[in-house]
Amino acid sequence: MSWWLAGPSLHKRNSFSMGGYASIPLDVQTRDETYSVNQRISPIDYFNHCTNHVQAATNSTKLAYVPADLTAKVTLYQTVDLSFNHITDIPPSLPLTLPHLSKLNISHNKLTGLPDSIFGFIHLKELDVSYNQINSLPDSFVTLVNLRKLDVSNNLLSSLPSGIDGLNSLEKIDLSHNKLEYLPISLGNIKSLRVLLANKNEFSGEFSQLVEAGNGNLLKQLKKCYHESQKGDVQIPVNMFRRERGAVFDSKILNSGSAQSFFTQIQTQAVNTGNRILTPMIPPPGSTCLDTESLKDCLLGMFYGSMIGDSLGIFTQSLSSTQAEFYYDRENFCDGQLHVDEYRCHYQKGDVTLASNLVLIVLDSLISWGGVMDELDYVKKLDQLIKSSDKPLTSPVLQGVSAKANFVMDPQAAAKEWTEQKDTTAQTLVCDNYCLSPMIGIVVSQFNDLQEIERNAARICRSTHTDQGNVDAAILLATCLAKLIQGKPIKEAMETVRAAVSCQTDEKHELENNNNNNIVQQSHPLNTLKHLQDVLCVYTERGIEEAMLDTIMKGGDSCVAGQVVGSVLGLVTRFTNLPPHWVSLLDPNFRKAMDKKLNNLFDVMGIP
Repeated sequence: MSWWLAGPSLHKRNSFSMGGYASIPLDVQTRDETYSVNQRISPIDYFNHCTNHVQAATNSTKLAYVPADLTAKVTLYQTVDLSFNHITDIPPSLPLTLPHLSKLNISHNKLTGLPDSIFGFIHLKELDVSYNQINSLPDSFVTLVNLRKLDVSNNLLSSLPSGIDGLNSLEKIDLSHNKLEYLPISLGNIKSLRVLLANKNEFSGEFSQLVEAGNGNLLKQLKKCYHESQKGDVQIPVNMFRRERGAVFDSKILNSGSAQSFFTQIQTQAVNTGNRILTPMIPPPGSTCLDTESLKDCLLGMFYGSMIGDSLGIFTQSLSSTQAEFYYDRENFCDGQLHVDEYRCHYQKGDVTLASNLVLIVLDSLISWGGVMDELDYVKKLDQLIKSSDKPLTSPVLQGVSAKANFVMDPQAAAKEWTEQKDTTAQTLVCDNYCLSPMIGIVVSQFNDLQEIERNAARICRSTHTDQGNVDAAILLATCLAKLIQGKPIKEAMETVRAAVSCQTDEKHELENNNNNNIVQQSHPLNTLKHLQDVLCVYTERGIEEAMLDTIMKGGDSCVAGQVVGSVLGLVTRFTNLPPHWVSLLDPNFRKAMDKKLNNLFDVMGIP
């Protein structure tokens, strides 16, 4: 079958003339071909093009305009690549001669704008106009309803069309390296949008920090702003922590300068005089690149994120992923009630488990001993906690070890004795996630010294969980959290975790129970760390809520898994950016106890 077009007679040959017009056969094969004028771009070509160091011979091959092949007649090309040229404008008639265009790459040129007629590319799905000199987008641009991927990075854009939510199929957009001072909140109304890059612009203040923090947080904020704007005045809820300062802080001194300058003053005094009586846990100068307010916000995010993860985990603890999906609606996860069974009948929505209480007693021990982690004091508090609790204890290791007569007096011997016993079915579960919970508290002391963090993590872990798989996992989590408190990027902080979970074939870390029990497998600490590594992609693309729900909806040992993921992502997200409805869900009595302990912690750390 031939395709024909009636139009001005441009070619006499192979055409059927009717008056002044001719029916020109269209080349159907071009539908599946890419029109490209570029050969392979070598590193030297790329450098020369970007720096304008172009040799005369090379320069003569660069196009200054869209070639006549695309403008003089109608073609069926769906993909056109005109990148790495010197094209200064797109002809207004181009949508008429490329009616089926779905992908256009005209990056690395000299465009200063786009034509108003761009709306004519009704099938356009991908547009790359990066590395040009475009200073604005035409209003008609927002009518490209099929556009899915847009790259306008490295241009001169100072604003975006307010109706940009007309791009209702958009999934990915790169706005980085422009001159944008703000983003229209209508971006938050594009439901399909899942990747938004906007770094290296001219945003100011907190919004700039939000942009640099990552795609997920930025998208979440824009969606929240848009949602609130539809109600009237924009009111974004912010989590509040009531800081109640101890005697170490003189209000007159605080009022005379910023919190940061006061924190620096205390640090200097501690170094110069050696007087650390009132602030025994104050970090030395240079231990973190975070300022004092950011440090406090990150630590609050870590502790609150861990509590939230533990609390949400109660919903699906010991369920399979299919059961979790059956009983709960992910889209409205916290709106419903707990599914009542023999485990959940002990809890109400907002409660926390032993996992969060472990963090609390670690903090209590650290503060009491001036930053020194004493395992005997910790085990004594743990023993009292287990005996006084009326909630189910899901850790087979803690169940077995705490039942030993010598547990309080010699915990490591008791733990080793239980682990090595041969006459119990519990031997197959010598590894479980509860070795990870105390690490969330341990890292606040001497987080600047990774060797000390490893020693403390191993020592406290062995007081209950002596298997080397437990110890290795505990050290990995503690080291990761310590690096994040130092201000390291999450990718760098996760390097050792990433390396360890990729080598999980070591027989030492293999699960001894090979019966494909999903719940047992998920309770192994290295599997929890592997999930943490995997869920980072979800966090980067879709934010902390989606990442946490991915963790909780897996079921299994979801309380400690949620606690671990919540501690890491909460630290990175920071307390003020945690979902307010999750913070408010927490049991007010436990939250009050934790806030009191955190205020004591900030006092001994010298944080105003």
